[in-house]
Amino acid sequence: MASMRVSRRAGLLGLLTVATLVPACATSTADEEMRRLEARSAYEAGVKSISDGRVSLGLASLRQAAEVEPQNALYHNAVGAVLLNVGRYPDAQVEFQKAVELDATYADAYHNLGSAYAEQGKWEEAITAYKKALAQTIYTTPETTYNNLGYAYWALDRRREAEEAFRAALQLEPKLVPSHFWLGVLLQREGRKDEAKAHFQAARDLEPASLLGKRAAEVLRAIGDGG
Repeated sequence: MASMRVSRRAGLLGLLTVATLVPACATSTADEEMRRLEARSAYEAGVKSISDGRVSLGLASLRQAAEVEPQNALYHNAVGAVLLNVGRYPDAQVEFQKAVELDATYADAYHNLGSAYAEQGKWEEAITAYKKALAQTIYTTPETTYNNLGYAYWALDRRREAEEAFRAALQLEPKLVPSHFWLGVLLQREGRKDEAKAHFQAARDLEPASLLGKRAAEVLRAIGDGG
């Protein structure tokens, strides 16, 4: 069976570019404006380095941006995104916590915080963070958060809530393969074989070459579907 992993949506570069920089206030002093420009330059250099595959250099630039302008939630989220993707989960958690403390409406940072918790097995904390992401009025990718919320409930054996979360994800994005696959696993264990089969078939047919698509085909062959 495939291992369950939290989803990080569009990848590292996508995590770094989900928010726009807030323009400087007209009443800012010259020094404040210079700091903002310096931080923005470092941030943009970090994003470019990441896109070029130079992760260490990119992280250094993003850290510089956060140090120059520590009250900018975007920069802390960006640093956290890199740390999350290189497996430094406690450090990533710290950065995401800073981001949401600075901006309590930052849905993507709440999602990322939930993922940092989940990677450490802190499932209750992950659930809380994912729910806060979903509670935000402006959020463009709630389906991924619902999917991860399903993982967290599943890890705690809260199957009814996990099923509801996976179904919510699929209602928003019917082609979300991880939700189809893991909902299939959940339904199979509940003895709801026909429903499970339909979701395994969807995972297989939507992404036959992916890991979960192949796993779904294996499950279907095992239960006599022919894969």
